Amino acid sequence: MLIVDAQVHPWKEGQASSHHRQSPLTIELLQHEMAQAGVDRVLLVPPLWDPSGNAYALDAARRQPERFAVMGLPSSELLDPQIGRERLLAWKLQPGMVGLRFLLNSPERIEPLRAGALDWVWPAAEDAGLAVALLVPGRLDAAAAIAERHPRLNLIVDHLAVPRGARGPGAFQHLPDLLALGRFPNVVVKAAGVGDYATDPYPFRSLDEPLRRVFDAFGPRRIIWASDLSRLKHPYRECVAHFAEALPWLSAEDRALIMGGNLCRITGWHGAA
Repeated sequence: MLIVDAQVHPWKEGQASSHHRQSPLTIELLQHEMAQAGVDRVLLVPPLWDPSGNAYALDAARRQPERFAVMGLPSSELLDPQIGRERLLAWKLQPGMVGLRFLLNSPERIEPLRAGALDWVWPAAEDAGLAVALLVPGRLDAAAAIAERHPRLNLIVDHLAVPRGARGPGAFQHLPDLLALGRFPNVVVKAAGVGDYATDPYPFRSLDEPLRRVFDAFGPRRIIWASDLSRLKHPYRECVAHFAEALPWLSAEDRALIMGGNLCRITGWHGAA
């Protein structure tokens, strides 16, 4: 089974935010940790704090296209509608680039979306065939509006929309709103490092019930697994095994889709099994 991690923030410059590991997660260190955990590929998601994050990730993808691809972080220039549409249409021409990620997890970050300043982005991403990931806890209504208006846009909801730092039952208070997104066939959910939401140790049996509800709402073809390794509080290997081995209702085919097949299909990552 091909195991593809759908979210790791690599970096070599800048100061990481406090809930991430503080020493740089370089590509060399990542490869070592991938080998230890049994991970074949990683989708690199540049972090905000590294000013050369996109370039660093793209360099790794160019050098090892069979192991790395990039979900890029949009720059302020890219989001300028006067010059951004042309650049957005050419975004995937960068070798290794397969999508865009928007951080909409604070009042100031979601304000451009609320004000309509990003309305032009979604049809342009549709036309470009770009997958778009949204970190949008607390505003799933915004994700629903985008999905409904742009049915050809592959929209990925990050972290199952769990608020940062939430654990136990409080991590899934928003679950009805998340499950409601299952009615949109173009919405995919990313289950990133979800073991950290549990209050019990691996295999995190307390998460079985909410995860089964997510599975029932989205099905095996619209869930992707990820670690978010730089903030992971439990071992990388346990994070892999949680979905690859420990969820009893997943068939072998389901696991193959969730652990890599879906991501490769959705993003168009070459060489997908």
